[in-house]
Amino acid sequence: MKITRNSWSLLLLVALAGCSSSKTMTYESKWNAPFSYVDEIKPDQQDQKSRLRYGIINDEHYVYLTLKTKDPTTIQNILSSGLKISFSPDGQKKDQYSLLFPVVMKEDRKALKRVDTDLPNSLGLDLLLDSYNKEAVWKDKQGQHFINLVAQDGSIKSKILMDQNGELTEQIAIPFSLMGVNAKETAMLGVNIKVDGQSSQSGFSPRIGIGLGGGIGMGGGMGVGIGSGGYNSRYNGNDRNVDIKLEVQLARAN
Repeated sequence: MKITRNSWSLLLLVALAGCSSSKTMTYESKWNAPFSYVDEIKPDQQDQKSRLRYGIINDEHYVYLTLKTKDPTTIQNILSSGLKISFSPDGQKKDQYSLLFPVVMKEDRKALKRVDTDLPNSLGLDLLLDSYNKEAVWKDKQGQHFINLVAQDGSIKSKILMDQNGELTEQIAIPFSLMGVNAKETAMLGVNIKVDGQSSQSGFSPRIGIGLGGGIGMGGGMGVGIGSGGYNSRYNGNDRNVDIKLEVQLARAN
C-alpha cells in the first residue's frame, strides 16, 4: 500500500486529535455586586472527567473562582500536586498569567505518601491545609514569584479548605489590574484549570513546609492515604486528571 503525503497528513491530524487534552468550553461569568467576595459563588458547572465543580463571577476589579469536589482521586491530586490556574486576557499572550495553589514541596509530597489521614477529621489534614493557605506562586510578565496569602494587602486571595462532609473547596480572587485588564473593555478571558504536577520538580520550591516528615501516623481503619501510589501512578493513565479549559465571557454591570 502506497502512502502519499496527503495520507501522512491525515494520519498526523488524527494522531494529534487523539492526543488533544480537553475541549475549550464557553462560560458566562456573573456580576458580583454588591461586593461579597467568593463566599457567594455557587459552582454551576461540573467537569465530568475530574468531578470538579466550578463557578466564576466578576466585578470591575476582580475575577472570583470557586472550585469544589468530593471525588477522592481529584482531592488527592490537588492536595499532593496543586492546581495551576492560567489566565489569557484578550489580546495578550496565551497563559501569560497563572496562579499555582496550593504549592507542594518535594519533602511534603514524600511525607504525604506515608501519612494516613482520617478525612475530613484529621489533625494532619488541618496542618496541611493551614500550611497551604499561607503562600502561592503567581506568574506574570516578570516571571514567577511568591505571594503572601496571609497579609491583607488587597491583592490576590486564595484559600483551600475541607468541610465535615469531605468536600474540598478552593476559592480564588485575582485583581484584573495584575493582568492589565480593563473589565469595562475586555469581553473574554481564557481560563485553564489543571493539576500542575511539576512545580516541586522545577527547582522553584516554597519556603513553607508542612512539617509531616517525621512519620506522623494518623487516622483509623477508615483513613484515606493522601498521595499514596506516588507521583508516576497518579499521572500515568489517570483518567481523572484536572484539565479544564474555559473561554469566560466577563459580566458587565447592569
